[in-house]
Amino acid sequence: MRTLSEQFLAEVEAFLAASRMKPTDFGREAVGDPSFITHLRRGRSPSLATADKVRVFIRRLEAEAAGRRARRASP
Repeated sequence: MRTLSEQFLAEVEAFLAASRMKPTDFGREAVGDPSFITHLRRGRSPSLATADKVRVFIRRLEAEAAGRRARRASP
């Protein structure tokens, strides 16, 4: 069974792979820390507030991307 930190990192890594966003850009835009992903990968556990902020950031970008895809698909 994975820890919450491992699950959170897996969620972030999946987003990075799907979006092809650079880890430094992600960290800078999501939490103002370009080293955020490096620290997570080295075992840092974010606070709940930071994890919430990151998840909101991911959901917002996913929604924006879905909206762009829907507009392109509309006749």
